[in-house]
Amino acid sequence: MKLKGRHVVISLILLVSGFLVAYSYQQAKDDPKVVQLSEQKWEKNYEYRKQAIDLVDKNKELREELDAKMQKIQDLEAELSSKEELVGQYVDQKKQLQLLTGKLAVAGDGVQVALNDANYIPNEENANNYIVHESHIHKVVNELFSAGAKAVAINGQRIMEDSFIACIGPVISVDGVEYPAPFIISAIGDPEVLFPSITLTNGVKDQLESENIEVNIKKVNDLEMDANIAGER
Repeated sequence: MKLKGRHVVISLILLVSGFLVAYSYQQAKDDPKVVQLSEQKWEKNYEYRKQAIDLVDKNKELREELDAKMQKIQDLEAELSSKEELVGQYVDQKKQLQLLTGKLAVAGDGVQVALNDANYIPNEENANNYIVHESHIHKVVNELFSAGAKAVAINGQRIMEDSFIACIGPVISVDGVEYPAPFIISAIGDPEVLFPSITLTNGVKDQLESENIEVNIKKVNDLEMDANIAGER
């Protein structure tokens, strides 16, 4: 009986050992499969990481490109701004020239200077020494323009850059149009500048009065002068 019991124990040991060996063998067969799956996951992770790095590099490249374009836009804006300022200066110069040439109508405050022949002419004196001549009108017109007048007119006729003023006996011809005294010279500009420029001590007014010319000057509001139409005065 003891021998049979020993056989049973040995049989059980062998059975268990066989089971363990078979299990270990099965585990050994399964291990490569587990390792293979891990490598696939690692490869996928590597690809994801590589894509992420590529995206970061691409974003950096795009950001640098965007910064470069933004800088170019700022440079263009600065250039355009300087050109706009230059164009604005040209426009202002053009307007000033158009005002001087009479191509633009103009309105505003200013002054009026009235020149008249002397009321009394002594019998023994030459009458020409007591009447208004073109030189007197030129003095007033030149002084007004020098003081910043935007536009000047004589008896309502606007003076242009090529206007011709001549004395014909007792009358004055302005671009072929004759006017008798008194001669009203109107100027549009700052009255606080134009008025003193004429009435300055030893200035135009004093010079004309010393030559027996009656001079009256006043500040006026809302003067208007039309634009000169080509071929018309």
